[in-house]
Amino acid sequence: MLRIDLPQEKKKGHLTLLRETRTLRAGEYNALTVEERLRIVRNAVGRQKYDLIIEAADGTELVQRLPSQEIYLLFKELGVEDCTELLAMTSTEQMMIFFDLDFWRDEEFLPDSALQWLAMLLETGEGNVLRMTRELDFDLLTVLLQKFITITRGLESLTDEDALAEGRLERLYDMDFRDSESAKIVGMFLDILYRHDRDFYIGLMESTRNEIPAEVEEIALENRRGRLLDRGFPDPLEALSVFSPIDAGIFERRSERKIPFQAGEHGVEAPGFFLVEPAGDLLGEILSRGIEPGTCWEMAYLLNKVMMAERADVGDLEQIAEKAREVYGYLNIALEYLGRGDFEEAMQRFTHAYLEHLLRLGLGLVMSLRDRALVVKESGAMAFLDGPFRTLIESLCRKRPRFYEGMTEINRTGERFFQRLDDIRLAEQWLSRIEIQVQLFDGRLGFDLPDPQGEVLKGCVPDQVGDLALSDLFLTAWGNRLLGRDFSPVPIARRYLPELHKAVCVDGTLREEVRREIRQATESLLPGAGEFADYCLDLWQEQFCALAPDGLDARFIGAMIIRLD
Repeated sequence: MLRIDLPQEKKKGHLTLLRETRTLRAGEYNALTVEERLRIVRNAVGRQKYDLIIEAADGTELVQRLPSQEIYLLFKELGVEDCTELLAMTSTEQMMIFFDLDFWRDEEFLPDSALQWLAMLLETGEGNVLRMTRELDFDLLTVLLQKFITITRGLESLTDEDALAEGRLERLYDMDFRDSESAKIVGMFLDILYRHDRDFYIGLMESTRNEIPAEVEEIALENRRGRLLDRGFPDPLEALSVFSPIDAGIFERRSERKIPFQAGEHGVEAPGFFLVEPAGDLLGEILSRGIEPGTCWEMAYLLNKVMMAERADVGDLEQIAEKAREVYGYLNIALEYLGRGDFEEAMQRFTHAYLEHLLRLGLGLVMSLRDRALVVKESGAMAFLDGPFRTLIESLCRKRPRFYEGMTEINRTGERFFQRLDDIRLAEQWLSRIEIQVQLFDGRLGFDLPDPQGEVLKGCVPDQVGDLALSDLFLTAWGNRLLGRDFSPVPIARRYLPELHKAVCVDGTLREEVRREIRQATESLLPGAGEFADYCLDLWQEQFCALAPDGLDARFIGAMIIRLD
C-alpha cells in the first residue's frame, strides 16, 4: 500500500505554517492543493514518486510541471517499459527531450533505442500517438523511418492496375522492413497515421522516401543540438570549457554582474535531481538553508555541462551522483577560499557569482597541486618513491587531481574528489615532504639512484631493481654505516643481520640514540628531511626490530636490500 506523508509545512501567502506530520489516505492526498501534492511528489524518489503521480487525480498536470530531466531520470531508474501510464502523461516537449537524450550517442543515431521508445509510445494509445507525432520534430521522424523501412513504390502506383488488383496499396506505399520485429512496431505506428491523418502520413512517407539520409540526419542532429543547449546540454567539445581553471588572483580582480539565470523550460518547477546528500561542509550548510529556483536551474545546467564534457551517461543516476559530488567539492573549496571563515560572505559569493566560475576557481586551487606533482613525476626519484608517496603523486597527476585517502588513514588506498581547503592543505604538506625526498636523493646522500630498468639483483631480497623504494636504499646505506662500512646501498649479507640487529635494536625497539643520530644527520643535509628519516626508521621498527634476533629470516625483513649468500 502506498504511504503518503503530509508535509510538515504549508505555504499560505507569504507565510510558512507548521503542522503535524501524518500519513494520508488516497482521498486526503487528492484533497490537498496542487502545490502540496507537487511538493510531496518532488520529495519522493523512484517507485514511490511514480506511484504518487499515478495516484493523483491530476497526474498529468503534475508530470508536466516537473522538469523534463527529472521525469527522464525516473524512466531510466524504473525502466520505460514499466512506466507506460507515466509516459502518456508527458507533454510533447518533454517527450522530445527524452528522444534527444536517448536516440543518439554523440552524433550517432541509435535505431534500437528509438524503436524501444516508439514501442512504448504505442502503448499509450492511438490518440496520444497521433497528438505527439504531429508535434514532434518532423526531420527526426524521417530519420527514424529511414532506419527501418525502404519504400519501393509510392503514390505513382495508384495508376498501377496490377498493384491495385493484388491489394498491395492498402497504405498507398510498398515498403520493405528492416526485420520482422521492427515491422510490427513501425507497421503499427504507420497504420495509426494512415487511418487518422492521411495527409500527415503521406507527407512523412514522401520525406522518408525522397530526403537524402545523410542530409536529413544532419538537420535532425542540428535541431537536437539547439534543444539540448536550451536545457543546459552543450556540445561535448564546447562543454570542456567548464574545466578551464581560473586563477585565484584573476578571480578576485574580476568585477562582473551576474545576469539572472533563464531556464529553457517554462511553467515547470525548478529541478532537484542534482541534489546529493549534503557533505556537512560549507556548501552543504548553504544548500540546507534553501536556494532560489534560478540557482537550482543554474546548478542543474552546470552539472549537465560537466556530464557532457565527460561524455558521461546523463541517464545513469550513479554517474550523476558521482559528478555532482565532484562539482560540489570544487564549489565548496571556492566558497571556503572566498569566505575565509565568514559564512555570510560565502553565502553572498554563492548568490552573486556564476556557479561555473566558482567551480573553475575551486578547480584552479586543486590544479596547482597537479603542477607540483608533475615535476616530481618527471624526476628520477619517482620510480623509487615508497608506496604511499607514489600513490599520492599518481592521484595528483590525474587529469583532475584526486585526494589520496591514505593521507588521512594509513590503511586506506582509495581516492576521492577534493572537497575542502583542508584537503588541499594536507596534500600540500605531503607534496612538500616528497619534494624534499627528491632533493635528498639528488646527490646529497653521496650515491646515485640505480637505473629502474637495471640488472636483476641476483641472490638478493628484493631481487628486482624496480621493486626498490627510497626507504630501502636509505636504510641499507645506514645499515652499512652502522656495520662500519661505506655509506652506500650495497646489499647487506644475511650473515651480518644479527650484528646489525644488535646495533640498531634493543628489547624489540629501535634504539633512541640510533634514531637521534640518523635523524640529525639527515636533517643537517637538508632541512625538513628529518621527517623522511623518521618514516624510514619507523619501518625499521616494524620490520626489523620487532623480530627476534635469533629468528631473523631475510625473506621477511623489509626496508633493506639483503644478499642471501
